[in-house]
Amino acid sequence: MRINFTSIMIVVFRKFLLCGDAVPIDLNILSLHRLNGQEQSRLPGLASFAPPSRAARGRERETLLVALTLNGNIAFSDEEYASLTRDAAAAYYAAHGALTGALRAAAEKVNRALLERNLASSGRGQYVVGLLTLAALRDSQLTILQCGPTHVVAAHAGEARRLHDPALAGKGLGLSQNISRFFSQISLQPGDRLLLCPALPPAWETALALDRGLPAPDAVRKRLMAIADGDVSGAFILVTEGTGSVGFIAAGTTPPATPQPVEASPAADSAPATPPPAPEPSLPPAHIVGRVPDDAPSAYAIPPQPPADDPIAEQFAAAPARTFPPSIPRARPPEPEPAAEIEEVEEEEPEFEAVDVSTAPPEERAARRAEAQRRAARVAVGGLQTWRRVRQQVWERIRKFLPHLLPGGESDISLPIPAMTFISILVPLLVVTIAVMVYARFGVSAQHNALLTQARVLRQQAMQETDLARKRESWDGALEYATRAEGIDKTSETQSLRQEAQTQLDALLGVTRLRFAPAFSAPLNAQISRMAVSDSDLYMLDATDGKILRAAIDRAYALDEKFICGAGIYGSVTVGSLVDLLVLPKANMLNSSVLGVDAAGNLLYCAPGQTPRLMTLPLPPTYWKHVTAIWLDGGNLSLDGADVKLRGARLYVLDAPARAIWVYTDTEGVFMNQPLTFFGDQIPEIQDAIDVVVSGDDLYLLHADGRITYCKHSWIDGIPTRCQSPVKLENTFPAYGNEDVFAKAHFTQMILTGQPDTSLLLLDADGQTVYRIGARDYKLQGIFAAPPSVFPAERLGALTFSPSRVLYLASGGQVYFASETP
Repeated sequence: MRINFTSIMIVVFRKFLLCGDAVPIDLNILSLHRLNGQEQSRLPGLASFAPPSRAARGRERETLLVALTLNGNIAFSDEEYASLTRDAAAAYYAAHGALTGALRAAAEKVNRALLERNLASSGRGQYVVGLLTLAALRDSQLTILQCGPTHVVAAHAGEARRLHDPALAGKGLGLSQNISRFFSQISLQPGDRLLLCPALPPAWETALALDRGLPAPDAVRKRLMAIADGDVSGAFILVTEGTGSVGFIAAGTTPPATPQPVEASPAADSAPATPPPAPEPSLPPAHIVGRVPDDAPSAYAIPPQPPADDPIAEQFAAAPARTFPPSIPRARPPEPEPAAEIEEVEEEEPEFEAVDVSTAPPEERAARRAEAQRRAARVAVGGLQTWRRVRQQVWERIRKFLPHLLPGGESDISLPIPAMTFISILVPLLVVTIAVMVYARFGVSAQHNALLTQARVLRQQAMQETDLARKRESWDGALEYATRAEGIDKTSETQSLRQEAQTQLDALLGVTRLRFAPAFSAPLNAQISRMAVSDSDLYMLDATDGKILRAAIDRAYALDEKFICGAGIYGSVTVGSLVDLLVLPKANMLNSSVLGVDAAGNLLYCAPGQTPRLMTLPLPPTYWKHVTAIWLDGGNLSLDGADVKLRGARLYVLDAPARAIWVYTDTEGVFMNQPLTFFGDQIPEIQDAIDVVVSGDDLYLLHADGRITYCKHSWIDGIPTRCQSPVKLENTFPAYGNEDVFAKAHFTQMILTGQPDTSLLLLDADGQTVYRIGARDYKLQGIFAAPPSVFPAERLGALTFSPSRVLYLASGGQVYFASETP
């Protein structure tokens, strides 16, 4: 018999790491439950289980804690709670192999029971959602599985760490055949404290971290219940020295520092009795190991066999309900592992497939690859042999059945080989076809009903939730499930649910859905990167050819095919691809309507029916590096409280690589004067700036990473121009919770709206939305978006805003406009 010594050494090494210096511990639980304003002595669905005498191999030294909360519109009795927790424990202790697999089996057992109940009562509008936390204790290691948005807080000496997966929001047991779960592992020592809650009150985590000197559990309970508002449910756990048991303590008592030998009782499954008081232990640090992979191998692949005279009774027989059972079950000290277990190492070998062997010698890696190829070949050969046996059996049965259909009932029949081959292929195809039809008729319908039930449950949760962040999570989940159900079968209920969830989400997140319409009947053969608009014309910069396109605004948008304004040779000057454009005032010396600029500072003045006119900007003292963007401002300046009328408009030219902004004053609409620098001696870091807008003294720069720089120009000698970079954007919608809505956005352009409500419009190209920010307080005023599926599945390229408050957005070669912009 071959003995895998590598696997044996891995087991021994992992046991040494996990248990070599570990102190045996007990988990002492105190219920935290208030219902309708009345504190309850016991929390339904909270139970502990010691390993039964016939536990599966690998489960003999593991104690299980089950915390189950049921939400919905179905009433559950204490007996039903107890039945579900017992079923979960039975599935756990019956599962062989990895510890995470056993926890998953227990969760799936509860999920199946709740799902069957939901499907049976969906026609009556009844539902139930299970929030489950399972914790398996082995020596000092606590492995945790969470299903649904539950919370586990581990605290020590002023520090509290929360185990919670936000991705589980809106999910739970009983909603689908597949469960969503979150695994984590904690290394515990005496003195550590834990909180298990389906919904964590905000003040509990801070209060647990501020504990000093191990206060009595009853004092902790009173404080936690006092600072929590409304109904709460959870469990406070104090870790003490012991033998690996999980039990309950009564209010006003202190758990023992060392275990006392007690006799097992029939009720030992669910709750141990109150131990006598003892001195409080010191508080060594707790170490959070972190998330555990779903299929992580058990750290105890070769557990010792349980003693034959194990006194613990069968754990899952029905027991009378008692608030505090008379004894705490204690695990026996581990016995030496019998030598016969070594023979079974080869069976446990698959549990160590996840071990990193990248540093193994080349010969060993080659041997592993060869062995894997041999296994694959054996599997393939076995599959072919199985297929041949099945085909032969099918044919034999057909051959025996066909004579009974013939006249006279001949006892034998002989068919040609092609016919036999055809029948042997046809029969399996018919079976598969029938199975597919049955699934399409019943399986898809069941899946649609399950998704619809999930959407109803989350809608009900959202309607009852008072916390805006949690309300948003529930509506988000309802929208997802309603959309998936509608993809299977579109009904009036799915449409109503989806529309209601979308409307509620938009209200919580400050999203205004505008009715966008395409400006052109078909997309243009262009890639629109910039736009500018007047009362009568829409101008678009085609980034592909570096030219400006024009569309006349009348009852419809008609593209002007004769309009010319783009790169080319004008006299002795070569104009490159245009990088930006702006609309000119109607009164100007050249009678032009739009102005374009290339990277070298060449200006093109264009108008319908005219040849473009070239004007070259006077060179600045540092020459041009690369013109990035331009902005035209012709408003009033405020100086010492008095309004000073500018002689003409000012053209601001951003040369980001040169860290410069040059200001040109116009003379009858032409910019021929030498430029002035906007900055003084203090020049901010603007090399990555991509856009600029100006209003009077105020200048705003947009950076490539989404930051915004604000500068206020000083027209008084001796007072420098001051800049704030970056400005702090403020989110005024609490439904986002801790989510940084600005970090998710990808801002590529910005424009400044006019009076009276001046604000910044920032284009989120990837999110296909427009953020509206206050120009003075930088608060988020709202988000403009289109209904789902209006824009193609690509990023937005440009935006502009007309004087009549029409918002234009470009996607590829199409322009969309919304006339009802608030």
